[in-house]
Amino acid sequence: MNEANSQQNSSNFLDINKILAVLRKRKKTIIISTLVCAFLMLFMSVFVISPKYSSSTDILVNRKVDNQVNAQAQLQADVQMISTYKDIITSPTILNAVSTQLKNQGFNMTPANIKSCISISNQQNSQVFTVAVKAKNPQLAAAIANTTANVFKVKVKKIMSVNNVSILSKAEENPKPVSPKVVLNTLIGLIVGCVLGLFLAFIFDSMDRTITDESFITEELELNDLGIINEIPANKVKRMISSKRIASRGTRKRRV
Repeated sequence: MNEANSQQNSSNFLDINKILAVLRKRKKTIIISTLVCAFLMLFMSVFVISPKYSSSTDILVNRKVDNQVNAQAQLQADVQMISTYKDIITSPTILNAVSTQLKNQGFNMTPANIKSCISISNQQNSQVFTVAVKAKNPQLAAAIANTTANVFKVKVKKIMSVNNVSILSKAEENPKPVSPKVVLNTLIGLIVGCVLGLFLAFIFDSMDRTITDESFITEELELNDLGIINEIPANKVKRMISSKRIASRGTRKRRV
């Protein structure tokens, strides 16, 4: 058992050494792949992807009750109705009116475009929900959010017979874009490039048929090792050739 365990540990150690050897051999591939992917993500984030600006407004919808016994039940009912209010805000009844008012403000937005810009969220057990808008410039984002809130406040009274609708906060222009996130995208590019580089390193190594270890001849190919021919650097070969040429010229001159 001890001998088997030692052989297994030795095999695992050799496998790790092989992996490290491949990484050392193909480190240029890994580095180049990492830098190229990071640069591409940085370039796309700065020059290709259009920046998006965000603005939001908070809306409170509830119904006043006089009976304190039913106040808690009414609160739960109002919370459950928020999902309905979300559907109402993105309905054609609201978005068509929002599109018309935006045109009067100088923004040409179709109902479909407005719907793609809007996202609605709320905290758990809260009667307040947030209308967040992402658009190509901060003025448009704030205009869509405020116009949508105002139109909803007017329309929901007729649709749901709700009179107590409050806009808690007005959307303001935020000059700082929320996307793309340049630093995050660049880090993602670094990670993807590193993983891709590792993958390419092992692929290239598996396709490389160059014999670099004499154990491959004796163990893998089961051939006899007849000897080793040392590799001579190219610059040394050039010096040897040039020295021989000079020597041969000298002998020719002597003969003449």
